[in-house]
Amino acid sequence: MPYVWWQSEYDLQCHAFSLDQTDGSRSFYEAVCEHSVPDERVSRAQAGALCTTCLIKVGTELPDVRWRV
Repeated sequence: MPYVWWQSEYDLQCHAFSLDQTDGSRSFYEAVCEHSVPDERVSRAQAGALCTTCLIKVGTELPDVRWRV
């Protein structure tokens, strides 16, 4: 699933939000790490530190691709 990285004004970290939440009609957003943010408290920009929990959860969804040498 594709994600956007938006900053929460609660903890000033960027969290991964599923792309299907970006239609603009929500009153709150829920990040991969289960951090929820109301619409008026999310900055639709990637600023600040990335949430470690979101990074791990998004990373575990990546396909296992072995590089050839």
